[in-house]
Amino acid sequence: MSQRPVLHSNISDIEIETKDICIGSFTIKNTGSDILKGQIISRCTGLIFDPIEWEGNSQTITYTFNAQDAGLSPGDVAHGHAYISSNGGEIRLAVTARLTKMSISTPEGIAIANLQDFFEYAQTNPTQARRIFVDSEFYMLLLALEYEYMEAYESLHKDSNRERALDNFFILSGLKGKTNITIPVKKFDFTYPPNSRKPISSTIQLEKTDGGYVEAAISQGMDAIWLNCNASRVTASDFKDGLQAAVDFSIDIGKISAPYVREFVHIGGDTVEITCRCLPSVTFALNRTAFRFDDRGTIAVTNNTGHDIRVEVYCPESYVRFKARSYIIGQSGEIPFDIRPSAFLSAQLFFRKTLYMKTVIELRAAMPGLVFSNKLPLFVGEW
Repeated sequence: MSQRPVLHSNISDIEIETKDICIGSFTIKNTGSDILKGQIISRCTGLIFDPIEWEGNSQTITYTFNAQDAGLSPGDVAHGHAYISSNGGEIRLAVTARLTKMSISTPEGIAIANLQDFFEYAQTNPTQARRIFVDSEFYMLLLALEYEYMEAYESLHKDSNRERALDNFFILSGLKGKTNITIPVKKFDFTYPPNSRKPISSTIQLEKTDGGYVEAAISQGMDAIWLNCNASRVTASDFKDGLQAAVDFSIDIGKISAPYVREFVHIGGDTVEITCRCLPSVTFALNRTAFRFDDRGTIAVTNNTGHDIRVEVYCPESYVRFKARSYIIGQSGEIPFDIRPSAFLSAQLFFRKTLYMKTVIELRAAMPGLVFSNKLPLFVGEW
């Protein structure tokens, strides 16, 4: 770290635009050591600073510009500079002062002398800014500024949706880009058990790229009767916290006639994919398909029917052995089995030099009114 003071300012120049008097401030700091001492000298007529001398490691300097003292006429621009000298170095600040032809005084005491002023004011006072936008005084300000898109402004002025009109005005004036909607999650995949009639509800989350106005239509690509979006359009008022909104939708399972369906929801220029599939009533799965001559395995059973089922198992080969011929399965369960060839079969395999055998396990699940069956192939050998 330096062993002496080092002068630092949070600005590099002073830009002033006013109708008569402008007041502003900036900060001077010491980024080195010891105590910073210095003074500031104005070389711009009509611009004064307070204080002009200071001692301390952080100091706020207030400046006041008086257009009358500077001898400016509406539309004139004055250039000058200010010197900050100290025991920690010197800084030269360029000064540009422009006398506007007119300005608008807001109820909050803010002077709007140019489009940038108006844009900044609208960010913190949107409702008041919309009122000013359609006021005749704002029209006169645009004329004084020689605004190049007066015909476009007059068209926007007639738009009853003032929020949209103001946002388009700022885009046209180059003060902001177009506000867009983004969708963080664009794919939804739902599953439901067979014979279910319980509807599915969810939400599509939306985000705005900035605080500007948005308006987007919501439509379904194939007009699926099983999908219902709770809105046909999203506007700026739907973004309750300024940048986030939600589109609720529901799925009527009773109107789905296929085991798998898909629909696309278009929101503005983006697309959300929604799929819905019915779970199989019963599934069977081996823990693996290859077993040794002295081994054990299991069959995983998933029951999505909502009722207990009886599962019967059978294998045409005697070396696949089950403890029982049938099992009661609730929501899920496992059926164990052993691989134990007889001594005679083992001898036959040895002399025939058979590397492996292939067989199947047959399964049949039944409940009142429904029967499900499947065959699971497996291999047995010396691996």
